[in-house]
Amino acid sequence: MKLLSILMAAVSASMLPLPAAAQKRPITIAEQSVQAPGFYRVMLGDFKVTVLSDGTTAVPFGDLLHGADRAKLSEMFRRAGEPIDRETSINSYLIDTGDHRILIEAGAGRLFGDCCGRLPATLRAAGYGPEMIDVVLLTHVHGDHSGGLTLDGRRVFPNADIYLAKSELDYWLSDAAKARAKASHQEMFEEGRAALTPYQAAGRLRTFNAPTTLFPGIRAIAAPGHTPGHSFYEVESRGHRMRVIGDIIHAAEIQLSRPDITIDFDADEKLAAKTRVATLAELASKHELVAGPHISFPGLGHMVQSGDGYAWMPIPYSTAIRQVGQ
Repeated sequence: MKLLSILMAAVSASMLPLPAAAQKRPITIAEQSVQAPGFYRVMLGDFKVTVLSDGTTAVPFGDLLHGADRAKLSEMFRRAGEPIDRETSINSYLIDTGDHRILIEAGAGRLFGDCCGRLPATLRAAGYGPEMIDVVLLTHVHGDHSGGLTLDGRRVFPNADIYLAKSELDYWLSDAAKARAKASHQEMFEEGRAALTPYQAAGRLRTFNAPTTLFPGIRAIAAPGHTPGHSFYEVESRGHRMRVIGDIIHAAEIQLSRPDITIDFDADEKLAAKTRVATLAELASKHELVAGPHISFPGLGHMVQSGDGYAWMPIPYSTAIRQVGQ
């Protein structure tokens, strides 16, 4: 697949071989070139929310973003202090309600190579394990959200039911939809089906029509465009609220000031932009806590009005497990 090839090339270019001397002895912790398993925990009312990093991957935004030329995009990234092919976070969100352990997004698994697929290890570092998850909610079926559902054809979350919008499942299982999709999207269908099939065979796939309440305090909201059944999840406990926004934002430093700029991954770019414009206005007016799967880890913060566009205000880091979403 063209897009996967581009991403893999970007990842490979960022991975330099170790010197020969370093390969002859064990690498100490101080010499490691990767971060420790990334998780960050907050309280949302009575719900314990743990943000989990599946990894980060370089993205060639100059090739993928539509609506501005490469020179303009480079300048916008430069003003933010980042290169045009900067890395992006792949974040998942574990909601422990006391009755359920609900994981929102399953990460990329092995699809992008060694950069990602760290979710199971991160879960364990946070005191959980894949077998302890009883629900996985997918905002959509793209590989960086569903690829971590399986490993070598086996279910990574053996005790979990997988929830997604009915329109989303229908789209990815449709041969007619695959035939109509962009050439750059063709392999996404194979990846999505591979991720979902083991759960479907086990009778663990569940679908919904949004808007709907899935569990007490967990509500699905339709947000189409990026994919036909793309969904948000609104999480609420005792008046504390958080919205997981899926993929309406890929490059915050670009798409917040220019919500009209789309990305090649969008199934319907015009509708994706329309959904983004409406959602950003709503989030800024409500000052609702936002959880962004592709906003720099842990991806928790608020959208605020800034001139004709918006800006991202991350919540302050705290060593305490504090209340958020008020």
